[in-house]
Amino acid sequence: MQFKHLLPALLIASLPVVSFAAPSAEESVKAPETHNRELKVGDKAPDQYKRDENAITNWKAKGLPAPEKESHWVRMGDHYVLIQITNGVVLAIHPAS
Repeated sequence: MQFKHLLPALLIASLPVVSFAAPSAEESVKAPETHNRELKVGDKAPDQYKRDENAITNWKAKGLPAPEKESHWVRMGDHYVLIQITNGVVLAIHPAS
């Protein structure tokens, strides 16, 4: 039996699952720059969305909730997406009006 191949799989399977997902109005969004890859809450967004120059500063005027600590809203196509700045994780997705 090949136990050396089984051990890494067991270790990965035993890791706890942590979700930072906030409730959202949408379940997924297609990021135009990712060749139609669908992003869901919990997925990692492309790195360019972590940059401040892509952040929406007037989120309140757009009817979006306040961004969580170390996160900001960005626009991806016809959706607003809340991105964690430190790791690029999608926290919420809302349709743009």
